[in-house]
Amino acid sequence: MKAIKDYIYHKSLKAIEKQVKTINRNKMVYNLTTARSVGIVFFANNLNQIELVSDFMDYFKEKTIGVKAIGFYPQKEIPANFLNTKQIDFFCKRDLNWYQKPITPIVDVFASTEYDILIDLNFEEFLPLRWISSISRAKFKVGASNYFQNPFDLIVSVDKSKGQTYLMEQILKILFQLNNRFAEEKEPNTETV
Repeated sequence: MKAIKDYIYHKSLKAIEKQVKTINRNKMVYNLTTARSVGIVFFANNLNQIELVSDFMDYFKEKTIGVKAIGFYPQKEIPANFLNTKQIDFFCKRDLNWYQKPITPIVDVFASTEYDILIDLNFEEFLPLRWISSISRAKFKVGASNYFQNPFDLIVSVDKSKGQTYLMEQILKILFQLNNRFAEEKEPNTETV
């Protein structure tokens, strides 16, 4: 079984690498002052996770930054109560091909949107989410997962035992300070995350 999983994993990485080469991406560095749009990628395994991401999205909305999120649910059917969440799209195992590539229009639309910033909120590597982060046309990609050939322009290194809320706070802090001449005046209020 492990040999099959390893085979699929390596085939997926090669396929991702091949597709990334075909994408024309306009790379730029954005911060919380200059960004006008943010895309968020996350592992949606329960309602608490979705609420956490929804609260994170509220921070951007308050700053009048357009925000959209996409979550992967690791089962064959997305629970009905997940689908009531505004501005978050979901896909599940049913929406993957044999090498874990998402094959649904919502992923295509999300990945082809040129967000100013893409934020990947995963500590671990999940192939379906790696596909999205890798092929995304976002101009500036931020993530915590530091794995071989990661797609990120900025890696936020935090101790994963501190949890996802801490990761979100650190991402906001770094994005606020990054190339921001006003960074010393005030830092973002991350208590709501």
